[in-house]
Amino acid sequence: RMLKCQFILFQMIITNESQWDEMLLIKGVVVIDVYQAWCGPCKAVLNLFRKLKNEFSEDDVLHFAVAEADNILALQSFKNKCEPVFLFCVNGKIISLVKGVNAPLLSKKITELVLEERAIASGQKDHSIESASRQLAFFFPNFDTDKTEQKMEKTLALIRPCLLKERRGKKSILQRIKDDGFKIAMQKEITLTEEQIHEFYKEHVDQDYFPVLLEQMTSGPTLVLALTRENAVAHWRDLLGPKTVEEAMKENPNSLRAQYAVSNVPIGQLHGSSTPDDAQKELEFFFPQEHTLALIKPAAAAKHKDDILQKVKDAGFRISKIKEESLTREMAAQFYKDHEGKPFFEDLLSCMTEGPSVIMVLTKENAVEEWRHLMGPVDPEVAKETSPGSIRAHFAQDILSNAVHGSSTKEHAQKSIECVFGELDLD
Repeated sequence: RMLKCQFILFQMIITNESQWDEMLLIKGVVVIDVYQAWCGPCKAVLNLFRKLKNEFSEDDVLHFAVAEADNILALQSFKNKCEPVFLFCVNGKIISLVKGVNAPLLSKKITELVLEERAIASGQKDHSIESASRQLAFFFPNFDTDKTEQKMEKTLALIRPCLLKERRGKKSILQRIKDDGFKIAMQKEITLTEEQIHEFYKEHVDQDYFPVLLEQMTSGPTLVLALTRENAVAHWRDLLGPKTVEEAMKENPNSLRAQYAVSNVPIGQLHGSSTPDDAQKELEFFFPQEHTLALIKPAAAAKHKDDILQKVKDAGFRISKIKEESLTREMAAQFYKDHEGKPFFEDLLSCMTEGPSVIMVLTKENAVEEWRHLMGPVDPEVAKETSPGSIRAHFAQDILSNAVHGSSTKEHAQKSIECVFGELDLD
């Protein structure tokens, strides 16, 4: 039977039920890129798919298709999703899927399916057993899979001034974010200058809508969020919906851009990074890398140095500088000058100079606050109750010999780093 489906390059185009049914008649492996009408097929995988098509071309076992989710009943669960979805159809049955543009995983999955089909065709594998195994994997995808395939990501989210002023949106949006499995890693409210807006939106300055955007973005504070979860970029864009308020209202009225549109304001009130690369750049714009001074105190350095350093690395800090040396009383007094004159000051100095300390410059977004959070409360007994995962909860002896020290502010960090390491070009 001649298939009526159109082909673009090497991919079959499926836009209706009839074409979907025809695709199901194809023998072999069909890789289907499921897309939205407002989003379009995924261009990022074209070169990979073309390469695989050429590699497995001798027996016509591998085929590719693009399918628009809006008009096909079997694809309704993927409707209004911005995250790319790739289905794998073998001899008319959907047996697997991959979410997100994960080129190594796609290549691995396609290669495995093609080789399995060839093994079945040559009699090396039993078709019924293989079919059952595939269906088990499809309906129970975590049955025997490596969970590291789901990649944790960060993305940037902005709640713009008009919506933030109303305050109706902030609480419910933050709850919606948490309900969808995101964690808010960092957040702050900031009133942007015109210069900052020109820099952040430099690719849009020549657009007709930019003057309106500029006016809106300088009208008050913006809430800036760093969100984390697996495939965070695509999931957040799914929640946002189509790019413009008008499109969101028509095509996905349940999207955040539609639900939180502000009357008489044509600009959408929420922003999300387009790609993981954009997310990294945008996060660095709002949450630039910071440096803080961290110190493992002598008693903890003698017993728990390796364990504490592992916790530092596991928390995502980069150790930009490190050395092990005994503090002089003068250096210890400089670190704790805010406590000078207090009854415990001399005991504290003695504790800090009783042996070598491990002194580090730690680098990360929001490093000062993040390090203080990882250290935990000053009193180890309080740390055990309120912050059981903190360093002090695990390794502190008492309130003076409490394992670690850290700068209290960015300014304090800079002075302390210069005191210990001299002036450094850490950027």
